[in-house]
This record gives sequence, structure tokens and C-alpha cells, in this order.
Amino acid sequence: MRLPRIALSIRAQLLLVLTVFLALPWLGVSYIRELERLLRDAQERTLAGTAQAVATALHDRPRLFATRPDAIAAFAQERTDDAARGAGAPLSASPEVAQIIDGLSRTTARIWVIDRDGTVLARAGSLKAPPTQLQAESWGARISRATTGRLYALVLDQPSEDFTDDAADNGTPGGRDVEGALAGILTTERRPTSDAKAVVVSAAHPIWVGDSVRGAVIVEETGNAVLAQRNLAFERLFNIVLAVLLVGSLALTLYATWLSSRIRRLRDDAELAIDEQGRVRALLASSNAGDEIGDLSRSFASVLARLSDYASYQEKMAGRLSHELRTPIAVVRSSLDNLKQTALPEDARVYMVRAQEGLARLTTILTRMTEAARLEQSLSESERERFDVANVVAGCVDGYRVAYPAASIAFVRPSTEVIVVGAPDLIAQMLDKLVANAVEFGKDGAIDIGLTRDDADAMLSVSNEGPPLPEMESGHLFDSMVSVRCGGDAAEPHLGLGLYIVRLIAEFHGGRAQAANRPDAAGVVVSVTIPLAR
Repeated sequence: MRLPRIALSIRAQLLLVLTVFLALPWLGVSYIRELERLLRDAQERTLAGTAQAVATALHDRPRLFATRPDAIAAFAQERTDDAARGAGAPLSASPEVAQIIDGLSRTTARIWVIDRDGTVLARAGSLKAPPTQLQAESWGARISRATTGRLYALVLDQPSEDFTDDAADNGTPGGRDVEGALAGILTTERRPTSDAKAVVVSAAHPIWVGDSVRGAVIVEETGNAVLAQRNLAFERLFNIVLAVLLVGSLALTLYATWLSSRIRRLRDDAELAIDEQGRVRALLASSNAGDEIGDLSRSFASVLARLSDYASYQEKMAGRLSHELRTPIAVVRSSLDNLKQTALPEDARVYMVRAQEGLARLTTILTRMTEAARLEQSLSESERERFDVANVVAGCVDGYRVAYPAASIAFVRPSTEVIVVGAPDLIAQMLDKLVANAVEFGKDGAIDIGLTRDDADAMLSVSNEGPPLPEMESGHLFDSMVSVRCGGDAAEPHLGLGLYIVRLIAEFHGGRAQAANRPDAAGVVVSVTIPLAR
């Protein structure tokens, strides 16, 4: 089973190749995912390093964990008051510990110091970024956020500072990281907030006093910074990818259009170089381009040049052959004339008569070949004038009725003038060939000559009764040396030059000739269309 053939233009094929560029977004997504993983690992290492630094400052200092009961109670009351106010101010049961971590805290990180009982000894920093930091945005970032940022916001998780902080509300941290630190192991953890609007990354490091764990340092930070950096990298990368795709698509489209135009121009030049009859009427201008299309153009030009030389040789062959044969024909004719004057037996005179008839046929052939060759040469020298085709046809018809008394020739002159620009004698010569062809082909039957016009063209037609044209030959009747007659006088040679001369004269007047079977299938009609004078 043969698959259906899909026809695609060069532009469509190049744009199809452009789909390979769609791998760029996939590579970009893979790059962003890897970048996000690296940023998360870096954030966890940073938090672990901060927790280790704070814990190192608190190692082997047992008096920092000797909290007084009244301080713990004050601490609890302060936490209750802060919870009632909704405040997030740092709470501390150990002023010395608070003094140490205040110098190590960052604006986007929160540091807790607790003892083994879970009592918060100090807290510094906040998980939420200050409002001033949120407003620090450049004009370029604002424009990007207002345009492509809205599109990216539909597919990317956006960082949010409007989240619920459970540890701040409860007043004490807890989780797997705290349990691990109190067990003596540096532990990191990622957990979502209760409202799932943010992710908290934490690292807890044990505080050693001697060989025992007396507390832990917990450093917390949201993943908003990583999320923001990921989104920023995604936006920048995909802005570049979109620009590359846009520029690449535009460049490939323009290149495909330019390439297609060159190929179409080469096709049009090749079609214009050869007319409908297959003759080379203009040489193809070769291209100087060094690519494959330039090579193809030069090949076409070379082929057409060789075809033109060969066609010119064939067109001149008839004239040369006619010229070369005239001398031996003259010798044969004079010999026959001399032989005719001598006394010959009756049986020998029969052969002499046959030789004279053959010589007459050969002379007719040479005459018609010479006529066609001379017509091709004289067309370029013919003068053009405005004239009424109806007058020319009417004058010719009167002569045809005398020349062909056995034929019934009908012609109805149009009521209006049919003015064309050309040579009246050539129109008469063309009509002579058409009528002679109709008489011979139609066996002296009825011949109808028609002349009509419309707004742009005049149409001259000659219709005769007789056998129809073979379908496969109708398109070549007007070529040189083509004849498909099966009727007419067998003694008259048919070289196929009559309709060829008709075509030459029609083309000289800017028209065309065509032949077709009559609608009633009783004969053939040959018509010539010529543009009217403007």
C-alpha cells in the first residue's frame, strides 16, 4: 500500500526543521530544575553553617543555660502578651544568649536557641522580609513583570510573604531537625507552612557542654529567596529562548522566502524560454551564485543553449535541403525533357511518365518547404498596419469560390468592423492554407468560414465536413512536418506545413491557432484568435 504523498513547500519544510528548536525550552526547564536544586543545597549548607557558627559560640558555657525561674516566668508572660498583641518581637530568657545571636542573625533568617527542655533561651530575626526590601524593584523588572511576568506567573509558583508562621505563634520550634539536634546530630529539614503558602528550611545544631548536649541552635529561612532566584533565572532564560525562537523563525522564514523566490524565478524563466510548441524563444540567463541553485541555473542555461542550436539547425535544414536538391532536380528534369523528344517504345514511355510525376511531386515538396522557410524569415520584416479583417476575408472568399467550384463555401460577413493590427497579405495567406486544408481534408464538401469578435479578440474559423481528428494528435497539428490526414488527393504530397504556416502567422499577430472536432462529430473546425486593435 502506497502512502499518500504530502507536498510541502520549502518554507514549510524549513519551518518544520525549526521545530528542533523546541528542544531549547526543554533544556531550559532541565537547567532551571538543576539550578533550583543547587540553590536549595546551597541554602541548606548556609543555614547549617550559620547554626554551627552560633553553636560554636555557645559550646562549653554552662552558665548560659542556668536560667532563673523568674526569668522563665517573665519570658512566658512576655510571650503571652506578644501573642495577644500579634507582635513578632524577639523573646529571650537569656540576655547573654540573645546578645550573641543578635550579631549573627540575618534579616531573612530566624535563629532560635533552646535548652534540652525546649525552653527558648533566645530568638532573633524574622522569616518575613521587611516591606522596604519587597518594594526595591527596578523599572525594567516592573516592565518585565507586567508583560511576560504575568505569563510566567501562570506556570510558576510565586514567592509569598503572606504566610502563617506556626513557630512564632506557638513560641517554640519543633520538628525532626530539633529532635535530631538534641540527639547530637546536625539535621536539616524542609517543611511547608500550615497554609502551604511557603516552605521553611531549617538547620539545627547541638550545643555541647562537655560530653552532653545542653541545647540546640535552630536557624530557619523560607524558600522564597530560592524561589525568587529560580523564577528570575527562568524568566531571563526563557526571554532569551523566546527571542531566539522569534529571530530564528523570522530568519528562516525570510531565507525560505528568498530561496523559494529564486527557485520560482528559475522556473518562470525556464517556462518563458520555451513556447507552447516546444521551441526555444529566449535563452535562460544563468546565475552567478555559487550554490546549488546557481549550478542548476547554469545547467538549464547550457541545456537550453544546446537545444536552441539544435532547433535552429533543424529549422534551417528545410531551406538548405531545398537549395541542395534544386540542382539534381534540374538535371533530372532536363534529362527527362530530352528523353521525351526521342523515339521510345510504348512500355518505356510509361516509366518516363511515372518519373515525371514523381519529379513534379518532389518539386511541389521543395516549393512548400521553401515557402515555409521564407515565411519565417519574412515575418520579422513585415510592416504592420490597421485593417478590417472582414474586408480581407470577403475578398478571399470570392476567389475561393472560383478556385474550388466543387466546394460549397459559406461566409457571413459581420455587421461591425473587425479592426486588427498586422499584415493583410499574411492574413490572406493564412486563410488560403486553411481553406486549402479544408477542401483537401473535406473532399470538396461544405466549408463554413466564420468571423466573430468580442471586446478583446477577433476569431476566424474554418469548418469542414470529414473524418474527425485523432485525440492524441490534435495538440501537434500546428507543428512543422506533422500531418495526420487520411483523406484528400493521394497524388498530392502532405508535409504538414500548411497549419504550421497558419500558426506562424497567428503568432505574428499576437494570436493563437487551435483545431478541434466539431460538436456534431461530422468534421473539424480550425480557429485563429487575434487581438483587436486598441
